[in-house]
Amino acid sequence: MTPPNAPTLTPSDIARIALKRLAELGLPPTPENYTKFYNAIAAIKSPTDKSDEELKSAYQVLFRVSDVLDGMAETSDMLLADLTRGGEVMSQSLDVIRGTTDRKRLEEVLNELIESTDSVCQTVTASHDDLKEMKQAIEKIQTDLAINRKTLEQDPLTGALNRQGLEHMLSKEVKRARRASHPLSVAILDLDEFKQVNDRHGHLVGDKVLVHFASVLKAVLRESDTLVRYGGEEFLLLLPETTGDGARFLIDRLRQVNAKTPFFHQASHIDIRFSTGAAQLKPEENGHAMLIRADEAMYRAKHAGRDQVVFAE
Repeated sequence: MTPPNAPTLTPSDIARIALKRLAELGLPPTPENYTKFYNAIAAIKSPTDKSDEELKSAYQVLFRVSDVLDGMAETSDMLLADLTRGGEVMSQSLDVIRGTTDRKRLEEVLNELIESTDSVCQTVTASHDDLKEMKQAIEKIQTDLAINRKTLEQDPLTGALNRQGLEHMLSKEVKRARRASHPLSVAILDLDEFKQVNDRHGHLVGDKVLVHFASVLKAVLRESDTLVRYGGEEFLLLLPETTGDGARFLIDRLRQVNAKTPFFHQASHIDIRFSTGAAQLKPEENGHAMLIRADEAMYRAKHAGRDQVVFAE
């Protein structure tokens, strides 16, 4: 379920992005190239369905933000209006003081000044209290936003990031790699013959296999690496400060650990193998182009046979 009025990409939007990506990579807009890019971008950009409770929680935070902003605007307007009035009274009073020697008139003006100053002081004090409460509300909202963001960007089954979370992390890591001139690699892993697991043992067992495999991945990855559930039985590894050779070493290590960590269901061993496509970010290449190359390499690995690894050109 997507939020009401949520912006989504139309087919024409995706087509324009696909053609732009082809031009950026200097590839001819042949029907084959266009179809590959169109399908890959459509998958990357597709929104992740969220439950009613998750959306309700996100909207509640947005409503609180709106309330706080309205309160800040109202408090600021009141403070500004009172300060403006106080300034006008003070300016007029000073003009009178400068131009009169009448003692009674001076007393009246001084009393007006005292009242005006007291009024401004009360307004400033009240505004300070209001702004202090708003600061506390904003801090609470920041905490809630962080929690909501984590929920919206996390795959509930495996605890890995979902595609929505990947969008944020990919942009961040590409910028960081560019800024520090560090390598960045990505690997896409697809479980082989996973449909047979679901057909033979049921989807609940299939889910347990995915959770098991995700835990194996987490055990091998570094703290700086990012694990994404990229599709039904597909996982993506975002590997900062990692060359193609480094990615190859990690995948070999993963295959070793996976082989030594078998999955059993009712005393029956379920073999888990995977095909992998990997790519390293090229100079001047954007993150999505890198993903597309890794995705194409993964499909070549699938077609080459079970349990294969292919690195993009």
